[in-house]
Amino acid sequence: MVAVGRLGLALLVAALPGFSPPPPAPAPPAGVLHYEAHWRLLPAATATLAWTDSGGLRQIQFTADAYPLVGLFYPIRDRMTSWYNPGSLCTTAVDNDTVEGRRHRQTRIQYLPAEHRLILDETNPAEQPPATKHEVKPIPGCVLDLFSALDYARAEPLHVGDVYTFPVNEGGATTNVRLTVDLKETVTTPAGRFTTVRTEPTVFGNSVFQRPGTMWVWFSDDARHLPVQVEAKVSWGTILVQLTN
Repeated sequence: MVAVGRLGLALLVAALPGFSPPPPAPAPPAGVLHYEAHWRLLPAATATLAWTDSGGLRQIQFTADAYPLVGLFYPIRDRMTSWYNPGSLCTTAVDNDTVEGRRHRQTRIQYLPAEHRLILDETNPAEQPPATKHEVKPIPGCVLDLFSALDYARAEPLHVGDVYTFPVNEGGATTNVRLTVDLKETVTTPAGRFTTVRTEPTVFGNSVFQRPGTMWVWFSDDARHLPVQVEAKVSWGTILVQLTN
């Protein structure tokens, strides 16, 4: 199973520097949202998204944990934090500690848009001695990570027929992702029934996710644009992530 953290919330991404047209005003913080993920209709994991504002930056924290039975076969323990500037919607840093199957990575990325570069430091503590990586890579200027991209999408009008394009970088190459708003739909989740707009981000088949697949993200059709449901179809099955509170 692919990490619920990256796949469940990998959303979205305009060539730079500085977005054209200008980025929208940031969406309001959504507090704390709780989710449950199903794989092939089986409960697989729980996840949480939390928003806070501090020191002029917005912080988005994501956690995901496999249910005990699933964890016997494929452990998932993800702790991801993203910081971005609400004025420019530029990501400033990402701090991830992810356990997915046999893979364990501790990653810190500093984004320096004014210098058109990022600095990535990564450790694999599963290896003995722990393997480390330090890389400096070019970026076109202001870019988004997956979670600041989520807020970028939430801040848009999200009218049916709209198409948005914006740059995402997760420490490698920058990918321009298209987000298409294709329909309005009422969906039922454990948290209740929501009138939503369904969006389709092009996150597969590029440097976000190299594997083939399709993803849809449902946002509440109101000013909050809460992400209430995500579905991803890939070769090994379907992951469905739904809001529970």
